[in-house]
Amino acid sequence: MDIDFKRLLTAMALCLLIMYGWMYFTGKFKPVPPGQTTPSATTPTRPSADTEPDRQPTVTVPTPGQWQLQQPPSQQQKEYILGGLEKQGDKYEYKARITIDSASAAVSQVLLSEHKLKVTDKKTGYPLLEPTQDDQGRVRHSLMLGHLKFTGRAETFDLSDNCWKPQQDSTDPLTGIRSVGFTAMIEDHENNPIMEITKTYRYGDNYVLDFSLDLANKSPQPLQIESLELLGPMGLIREDPRSDTRAFMAAYFDSQGKVNIEREYMSAVETKPREAMLKKPFGASLQWFAVTNKFFAAAVHPIKNNDLQEIEGKIFDTYEIESELPAFDKIESKLPPKQNLAVQTILAMDKPIDAQSNITFDFEVYLGAIDREIFDDPQNANLNNLHYEKLMSNQSCAWCAFDWLTFLVLKLMKGTYMTVGNYGVAVIILVLLVRLVLHPITKKSQVSMMKMSKMGPKIEEIKKKYVGNKEEIQKQTMAIYKEQGATPIMGCLPMMLQMPIWIALYTAVNTNVALRHQGLLPAAWHWLNDLSAPDRLIPFSWFGVAEPVQIPLLSSLMGNFDAINLLPLLVCIAMFLQTKFSPQAKMAGASPQAAQQQKMMMYMMPAMMLVFFYNMSSGFNLYIMASTFAGLIEQRFIRKHLKKEDEKATVGTTTATAKISSRMGPKKKKPKPPIKYT
Repeated sequence: MDIDFKRLLTAMALCLLIMYGWMYFTGKFKPVPPGQTTPSATTPTRPSADTEPDRQPTVTVPTPGQWQLQQPPSQQQKEYILGGLEKQGDKYEYKARITIDSASAAVSQVLLSEHKLKVTDKKTGYPLLEPTQDDQGRVRHSLMLGHLKFTGRAETFDLSDNCWKPQQDSTDPLTGIRSVGFTAMIEDHENNPIMEITKTYRYGDNYVLDFSLDLANKSPQPLQIESLELLGPMGLIREDPRSDTRAFMAAYFDSQGKVNIEREYMSAVETKPREAMLKKPFGASLQWFAVTNKFFAAAVHPIKNNDLQEIEGKIFDTYEIESELPAFDKIESKLPPKQNLAVQTILAMDKPIDAQSNITFDFEVYLGAIDREIFDDPQNANLNNLHYEKLMSNQSCAWCAFDWLTFLVLKLMKGTYMTVGNYGVAVIILVLLVRLVLHPITKKSQVSMMKMSKMGPKIEEIKKKYVGNKEEIQKQTMAIYKEQGATPIMGCLPMMLQMPIWIALYTAVNTNVALRHQGLLPAAWHWLNDLSAPDRLIPFSWFGVAEPVQIPLLSSLMGNFDAINLLPLLVCIAMFLQTKFSPQAKMAGASPQAAQQQKMMMYMMPAMMLVFFYNMSSGFNLYIMASTFAGLIEQRFIRKHLKKEDEKATVGTTTATAKISSRMGPKKKKPKPPIKYT
């Protein structure tokens, strides 16, 4: 039987086309389960009041004896704004603009008035907290309540949405503090009130949002809460392009009053979520928990209620906090899509709420930058004794720097900035100050290295004289070093003294929010306009590359690549020139193997610096580059000066020898021997 391959291939292609079309159609337009919305591929946001004028609540028909949430009358979704981004003169009227969503009675957005998202933005409004979504595509907001369950009851009440009604919206005329409250009611099957839940937000002009949760028992019998979900801060964005420094942190007080910090980074949660746990130190009590990135934090400080019995927590899921605070049982972390770090707290009670009585939980939520000046400011009295400065321990290399040296570098930079008005110039002035202080040591180092470079012939003679006797060679070599007043360690001393300064500067630049969006050049120049980030001379986005480029081996050390950074290249060139023109390149008595190693180091060290410094902050790279080039110039002038001094000493010695010869008179010639004739 003859086969028409053309028709066969056409039929197969049509079958494949139909199959893939069906898979695409069913994947994109698959039916949505009742009560669930289709998750959006973009950042989840709620429809505005203009697009959704009437939200119809879900109607449930209670069975006899069943309790249910009271459904408020149909109403338009409304947003309550606390604070603002406006200025009064040179200062902002409020520190933040906080948006409260009426449908969930939760914080949908927090914008910081003193900071911008991008350096090129014209207006402030840093998005500290944003909406996110869980693994089921549901929109989640900060400080949103979840499921509530009573002890001894089978019902579970979802307090996350469509059950709240506004209760109050007032402003204190004396303090200017605005209060917004919402209530939700649980009823029995006869519509008799069982429990009223009230959420109240209060905000003035500082960095703290006061939040209270009141549970009022309206029934004639005691009620005990088995569990109540409370979502913490969420939606914090990534700040550091080199590595994701977002973390979940918790502070504890031990019995001696010492603060202990527990921390888990975003990377640990992504790779091993079940192993990323926080454990409370023995005998400690919770002070606050927070989500942080490189510069900003949202920290929740639960205020103790001494009338309640303290309970111990339990191990649960990803994160745990064994808490001694009343009603706190366990805290976990969830990672919704787009890798947003969120915290969920489970409130529980070990004793019931009496009939016709209530219990209130109060929280203070810090919303702002990780800045020690804010935490130590006497005007922020509610922050002074909470040890929020420990949030700085989340930042890279803060643990390996001396605190006093870091703060000294910060004070010098800020003091210089107050004079010159440019942090880039302040960094360069800091270079000059450090070089000036270390100049005497640098000069001694150059003298020592030049002496060592001239001792080559003597050391070679010692090696030939004591062949095979290493101990004697070493002894004679050290004797020559002592005689000449040279020591090998002097060559490394200036670098050793600068290393702590480098680490302190790296910590200061990398963790100091004051340097964020502060540059050597104006923002419009698109280069060196943010000393806290890489200089990004040529971004890859100019060529249509939207995502950073990842190179398997290098990305683990340098981070991903999203631009060509010029400063690290200049640092590499400066390091190469410094190594090449250093007197150590011609070390005294260097063997061929040692000379080869020195030659390799001349190329390897700059390459290593390029790898390590490529994605570091431009402020740090600016300091290293300026310091290295300044060292080259300083080294050239010192060596030139020493060479002149050496020539003067040589001329002086020659002149003294000539004077002595002139005083003794002309040298007499020896008589020639008589000529013998044979």
